Amino acid sequence: MEYLKQNSFVLKAAIFATGFAGIVAEYTLSTLATYFIGNSIFQWTMIVSLMLFCTGLGSRLSKLIKKNLIQNFLILEISLSLIVAFSSVLVYTLASVSDYYGFVIYSLSMLIGLLIGLEIPLVVRINKEYEDLKSNISSILEKDYYGSLIGGVFFAFIGLPILGLAYTPFVLGIINFLVALIVFYRFKEKINKRKIIRLKTVLIVVFGLLITGISFTKPIIQWGEQKKYKDKVIYSEQTKYQNIVVTEWKNEHWLYLNGNLQFCSIDEKMYH
Repeated sequence: MEYLKQNSFVLKAAIFATGFAGIVAEYTLSTLATYFIGNSIFQWTMIVSLMLFCTGLGSRLSKLIKKNLIQNFLILEISLSLIVAFSSVLVYTLASVSDYYGFVIYSLSMLIGLLIGLEIPLVVRINKEYEDLKSNISSILEKDYYGSLIGGVFFAFIGLPILGLAYTPFVLGIINFLVALIVFYRFKEKINKRKIIRLKTVLIVVFGLLITGISFTKPIIQWGEQKKYKDKVIYSEQTKYQNIVVTEWKNEHWLYLNGNLQFCSIDEKMYH
């Protein structure tokens, strides 16, 4: 009985963590959309709404998964780990060479929502072995919503102002990776033995990619940001309010907030 309770606890902790990571991923993409596209109210409204729609779509599609529930849940978490972790790097890189970054931001939002929608029903179905229907559904959804609240607090006070758009996605990717790792070792006996070696190999590769990404994300984002401006970026900071960039050309300076030009030193006389 105690073993069954522990299994159920692991599943609930996993859904709490994925709820945390999922909502912060959407906030990150909304912030990226505001920075690169503009019109913050529109971007936040549409990205979060599309994410919730795709979550519902993912829940509907989850009924097509009829077997190997643990294995499929692990695949979802590993996929989310990579997609979320490299979202900012992908957007910054693409924005420096193409005008299709808006399409990518919205596509990532919808894909993340779809994967989240798939994982919640899977956890409910896995957890039915350990709890009755009434307690099972309410406790799983409860942990997901609690995770979303903590995720919002994290993004507002730590993610955006301290870690910024460079490292916040990798924190989320690591959370999803740890969920996959813990669930893998806790429920290994329920996985097809022929698939265990493959999953171990995938986990090792993903871990290596995450570590590599953390090491190179800052210079990649700085490169992508420099490509966004025609003049040399001499100062860049993400505060809890906005992204601040100062560029320089022939001893003249330009101030940008969230990618939008505010004023330049050439026009300073107009302000005095």
